[in-house]
Amino acid sequence: MGWLWGSSGSSSSDSDKSKASDSKKPISNLDPSLEDYFKSSTPKDDTPTVPPPAEEPLPELKVVDWSKKLEDQHRDDAEPPPPHSLSAYGDRYKDYWATYRGPRGIRADGPEAQMREIVEGMKQKRFLIGNAARENCAFEEEAMFDCYKHGSWWQTLMMCRAESQRFGKCQEQQKEFLKALGYLSEPGRDPVVEERIQMHADKLFRQQLAQDDATTAALKSGQNIDEAVAKVKAQQALELPTPDYSQVKPAPKDS
Repeated sequence: MGWLWGSSGSSSSDSDKSKASDSKKPISNLDPSLEDYFKSSTPKDDTPTVPPPAEEPLPELKVVDWSKKLEDQHRDDAEPPPPHSLSAYGDRYKDYWATYRGPRGIRADGPEAQMREIVEGMKQKRFLIGNAARENCAFEEEAMFDCYKHGSWWQTLMMCRAESQRFGKCQEQQKEFLKALGYLSEPGRDPVVEERIQMHADKLFRQQLAQDDATTAALKSGQNIDEAVAKVKAQQALELPTPDYSQVKPAPKDS
């Protein structure tokens, strides 16, 4: 009769399991009416539903006719602005500006562009004056490099200070002479005139250098400095006179 006990035992265990599982449910101890209401109000699917994002329409592609834009730009550049637009007063004095005949095709730039152009011009002029001064000091520069290569041990130890100072002084004096003589002061001037000014600046520096050397030699030998300098000036007076560059006009350009 073992199968009877086994069957009865299995049935009792199944009922205990079902009771235990029912006791674990949160609604097992509720009133039957509340249990029915809870079941009717609870949605079948607890997963929240998110609506899909709305599809945004793609932007409309516009075909740009670049050839037409370039033609319009060329047309605008070719047409000069009205004269009265160049004035800060606008249409107030347009009658006076109507008789103005300025350069055609050139638009008025703002103050920032004009200032930038002035600064760039000054930098370019300073650079060209420095190059001209260095050309006039070629002998001093060569002596400095020769000292670096073939100088004595004392000159190498002192980094050829005397030759370097002589080269630096030459450049500074040449720049001052070039500026005083009006080198590159007039735009469009004949390059031959600029070259003559550069040569004359070098001549003035060599004359001053000769007077300085005469003064140094007189101090070392104990001679009269004024007499030594006067002798050098007398020799320099025999040289060609200083040309007057104020009367030189730029060469006419070929039409």
